[in-house]
Amino acid sequence: MNIKTYRYYYIPAWRKLRSFLMKSSPRWLIFLIDLFTVSGAFLLAYLFRFNFNIYQVDLYKIFEQLPFVALISIIGFIVFKPYKGVVRHTGWHDVKLIIKSSGFILIIMLVLTYLTRNGIISGPFNFPLSVSLLTFIFSVILMIILRLLYKSFYYRINKTEQEIINYLIYGTDLPAIQTHELLSKDLGKRYINYGFIGDSPAKTKKNIQGIPVLDLESINEKWLTENHIDELIITSTLENNLFPEINKFMKFKKAGVKLRIIPPAHQWVDQIFKPEDIRELNMEMLLERNPILLEDEGILNVIENKTVLVTGAAGSIGKELVHQIVHYNPHRVLLLDFAESPLYELEMELLSGGNKNIIPLLLDISDKKSLRRVFSEYHPEIVFHSAAYKHVPMLERQPCNAVRTNIMATKFLMETAIHYEVEKFVQISTDKAVNPTNVMGATKRVAELLARCLHLQSNGKTKFIITRFGNVLGSNGSVIKLFQKQIRNGGPVTVTHPEITRFFMTIPEAVHLVLKATEKGKGGEIFVFDMGEPVKIMDLAKKMILLSGKQYPEDIDIKIVGLRPGEKIYEELLTDEENIIKTDHEKLYISKVSLPDCEKLFEHLSELEEKLNRLSDVEIVRLLKKIVPEYKSHASKYVSLDD
Repeated sequence: MNIKTYRYYYIPAWRKLRSFLMKSSPRWLIFLIDLFTVSGAFLLAYLFRFNFNIYQVDLYKIFEQLPFVALISIIGFIVFKPYKGVVRHTGWHDVKLIIKSSGFILIIMLVLTYLTRNGIISGPFNFPLSVSLLTFIFSVILMIILRLLYKSFYYRINKTEQEIINYLIYGTDLPAIQTHELLSKDLGKRYINYGFIGDSPAKTKKNIQGIPVLDLESINEKWLTENHIDELIITSTLENNLFPEINKFMKFKKAGVKLRIIPPAHQWVDQIFKPEDIRELNMEMLLERNPILLEDEGILNVIENKTVLVTGAAGSIGKELVHQIVHYNPHRVLLLDFAESPLYELEMELLSGGNKNIIPLLLDISDKKSLRRVFSEYHPEIVFHSAAYKHVPMLERQPCNAVRTNIMATKFLMETAIHYEVEKFVQISTDKAVNPTNVMGATKRVAELLARCLHLQSNGKTKFIITRFGNVLGSNGSVIKLFQKQIRNGGPVTVTHPEITRFFMTIPEAVHLVLKATEKGKGGEIFVFDMGEPVKIMDLAKKMILLSGKQYPEDIDIKIVGLRPGEKIYEELLTDEENIIKTDHEKLYISKVSLPDCEKLFEHLSELEEKLNRLSDVEIVRLLKKIVPEYKSHASKYVSLDD
């Protein structure tokens, strides 16, 4: 234990002072200190006016006026409450309260002086103008200085015997500087900044607040190890996709440096964040793009005061749909799902958040009688259909269940929506419906065709809107979750093909675009989302291993297991016949495609529905291929049907 630490902890008087300062100073004490400060400023103003010549100062007059100045100050403090802030967290808000209360004192002094000089009132209220102004100036300056001194002293005496964290900041802009200042005041740990990392050569060989700006290329694993760097804090605020840039940070992970990132700017409170808000970087953050902001007037106009039905409400997409929908003041939201426990958890979550206008409905969308009763009783005006079977390998083995839920139940749901004059029906589709290579994709393609045909059949009374997008991060069965589990278990991480790629989007972003498509859709459109650049799954696996603090292949290996039945190497968002049209939203496009042969479609579906329970798996798939001619099986037992 060093001398400084000994002095802090073992001199009784100092220990008592430190204990007192560790607590929030009582407001009455701050009130009294401010009162004495204003009184002192008043005396100082008189001395300043007479050039500190004590013999020219009328002390009798001063001490006659001083109690009234104190009384005015008390009133000002009670009105504006500058004493209520926590002194060690003094900020601009506290400064404004000090200025307001001091300004109040100045105004009252000026008013009293005016009334006295004009004979309206009598008494010792004739304050010289210069004294009134100087009292205001000195009061503001002294109260601010005292708070800053306390704040500095508080942090200084508490920066002892803490865990030392050596860190670097990636960035040189305002968020980087704010991060440095924030960590320098953290009481839980002692942060030592070894440098800011510039994003251009022009910024290197300079310094910020005495801290050097380093060149990223000049930093290597040896330097990081020798300087015992513990953390790299990335001050990008997640406004762009960081995945392509992660390679530049891998040398830090190899040296055992923890990667952390500050929260997005829209999550800051009063333009600041806390040290505990700086999170360890993970793959979902890397793939995240622009933050989704819920204040959207266009969506509000569509959802507000409407009864909204969400099928598959307890699923990954459905759950986020519900959370965003309730933000837009619907009349009520019908939560329809067949999974009892997840539906109950969603209900409890919404109720605890103060959402009372929700109605959970535990039923299977294949249950026609119950489904019809829901529409008859609640008359939903907007339907979001996200319920579906989606796991490709499982549905390859059970095409009958895929057809029953993803096609037949969906068809009945759409027809019921038309019968009960639903305003908008939104079909949640997938990129696997494009040139499908598996049963799941084929059934979702049929649902797209159904939506377009039924839109025409309803004469536009019910507007059917299709939204098509790729993989979403964090959903049930997501490759991210699979890789995380495999890494936790020590590997290997399994990749089906070295060249396989996928599009990724965060669930909040995907759902926000679904709602924007609902707002903009006039019926019959297929909205395609801008998913960004496809991500190579092999690269994703390697980077997730490194982000976990492990090395590839030394600690965790990657095993190529071969494509699963029906799995594509590359996903697509458009069929060969489709082109896209831009909308006024940068992330939304409309697929331009000719209308399907609806009469032929309904004939095939009638045949499929009639024979479904009697047909073998192969016969069901053969009928699916008649309905969707572009459906060509891949790595599946149904490949022979394409000959």
